[in-house]
Amino acid sequence: MQKKLLAIFLCVALGIFLFAAYAGAIAPGYNDDYNASGIAIGAGTGINNTVHDLRRHNTFLGSAYASNPADSLDRLCIFCHAPHHTYRLITAGAIGTGPLATADATYLPLWNHTITQTIFQPYYNGPDAPQSGPKHAQSTDALSTPQGTFDRIRAASLLCLSCHDGSIAVNEYGHSPQSIKSRSAGGSPISSQYNIGASGYLANHHPIGFLYDAVAGLDPEIFDSNTAVFDQTYDGGSNITPVSNLLWNGKMECATCHAVHNTGNTGEKLLYVSDKNSNLCFSCHNKGTKTAVITL
Repeated sequence: MQKKLLAIFLCVALGIFLFAAYAGAIAPGYNDDYNASGIAIGAGTGINNTVHDLRRHNTFLGSAYASNPADSLDRLCIFCHAPHHTYRLITAGAIGTGPLATADATYLPLWNHTITQTIFQPYYNGPDAPQSGPKHAQSTDALSTPQGTFDRIRAASLLCLSCHDGSIAVNEYGHSPQSIKSRSAGGSPISSQYNIGASGYLANHHPIGFLYDAVAGLDPEIFDSNTAVFDQTYDGGSNITPVSNLLWNGKMECATCHAVHNTGNTGEKLLYVSDKNSNLCFSCHNKGTKTAVITL
């Protein structure tokens, strides 16, 4: 009986240890760990040891998405960027080396990760969405004329979705004529929790790729991009950043809210500000009042 109890105890202890180790592998502060000032622990300190650090030594996280074959230099940036032979804009045609990107890939910051070819269905809140009046802005296709065709997700968000839509392995990167040591065959798609846009369906996710001020101009419950601010003083920080500073050619993209390299942010999940008390939502949505973060 004592041996059985000891075995159970050891199993429980091991389970707790593994859970703690896994929780530690997700960068501290990513979910809900805060310091005394209310700032997510590790926020704003750079990409190292965050969820975007995919090196194999990053414990469980790295072993899940490590380079295949293993990168002898254990590089961090190579998963997304490389100095040479990266993707070219489709307009390059036969000129240059490195693969041609798709027509939708209109922003290529030395991009090295395989790009998704999924065609996405953007935000859509149903056939009974208002077709006139100020709430017409909720029907994002109504703004297709001023912003260009809204049936394709482009630019910075397309790069995010090249991992997050689950169609491309997180660890699939590199191209000929790069050194074979700078390529990874992949094989590890993103886990379902972080699979945003699975099967190309973005209709029930926060809209991206739209002209922010075009919406704000129609909907009085949306602050214009200079009045809308990410106020980090509520997190114990000191910066107040207009949302206009984080738009991409006037459009809201994934990187408008998330600091993908973990710089300049104070909130959980790489957010520029914490969503405690829904302060992140109230930064843009004129539907409530931001309140100070109380750290328990």
